[in-house]
Amino acid sequence: MPARRVSSGRPHSQLPSGDEGDIDFKHSQGSSSDDHNNEAFAVVAAEFKATWERKLRGRDDKIVQTAEKELHLALQNKETEIADIINDMETIHKDFLEQYAILEDKKRKITAAIAEAQEELIPLAIKYHQANISLGHEVENGQLEGMALIKGACQCMDISVLLLLCI
Repeated sequence: MPARRVSSGRPHSQLPSGDEGDIDFKHSQGSSSDDHNNEAFAVVAAEFKATWERKLRGRDDKIVQTAEKELHLALQNKETEIADIINDMETIHKDFLEQYAILEDKKRKITAAIAEAQEELIPLAIKYHQANISLGHEVENGQLEGMALIKGACQCMDISVLLLLCI
């Protein structure tokens, strides 16, 4: 905020001195006329000075008011900009949370489907393993029967060959 002008501290009714930059209007008339003229000049000078100071104060006040208005407008613009950024961030965060929740739901569904499939696969695996064991026993028994048949056939063949040789 710019500094305000301070009055000189001299009462408005007092005559300004020549070294303050004011114009000295002394005339070479008689002493009573000079006194009267000096008094009139003092009144006019005091009024002029008061008007001048009011004008300067008014100008300073206008500058301060203008600066305050501009500052207030700039602050409002920044507040609006920040509010918009916050809204954008909240929207992005909300969208992220929604997408994350959707992905987590899909992941849970897939995990649940895998768990269900595993639960179905365990009995199937046990059944398949038992079928393989049973089939293995059947194959083994079949091989033993086949070997027994071959052995019996070989023995019959040996007997037949011996009989043929004997004849």
